[in-house]
Amino acid sequence: MGAGGRMAVPTSKSVEQEEPLKRAPCSKPPFTLSQIKKAIPPHCFERSLLRSFSYVVYDLTLAFLFYYIATSYFHLLPHPLPYLAWPIYWIFQGCILTGVWVVAHECGHHAFSDYQWVDDTVGLILHSSLLVPYFSWKYSHRRHHF
Repeated sequence: MGAGGRMAVPTSKSVEQEEPLKRAPCSKPPFTLSQIKKAIPPHCFERSLLRSFSYVVYDLTLAFLFYYIATSYFHLLPHPLPYLAWPIYWIFQGCILTGVWVVAHECGHHAFSDYQWVDDTVGLILHSSLLVPYFSWKYSHRRHHF
């Protein structure tokens, strides 16, 4: 591109073009998934309803706080600054709502609590607020993991 279209054409194939599969891992790793799972301390697999809901409350509080600031104060900014403030708001709000989606995603994997009905209720509410159908997503996504 910097040569204005007058770049030299290579005369021989590179090693990557001749044998592209040598770059990809073709053998199994020296450990299994169950060995990795056994190496993780058991307390990492314990579900806590209080901790799970604290993430929901934290994320939703930040989302509502950002919304309140944007709708209450952005119109008070001097003329060119709202054009800068809104995209910054969209980035921050997108990050927070991605966190909400991650919590809803974990509900679909039954990782939110020890109770399936709590997972489904929270997942349905959070997914619906993000305009993603929960149960159809849950079943199709579960097939993706198997």
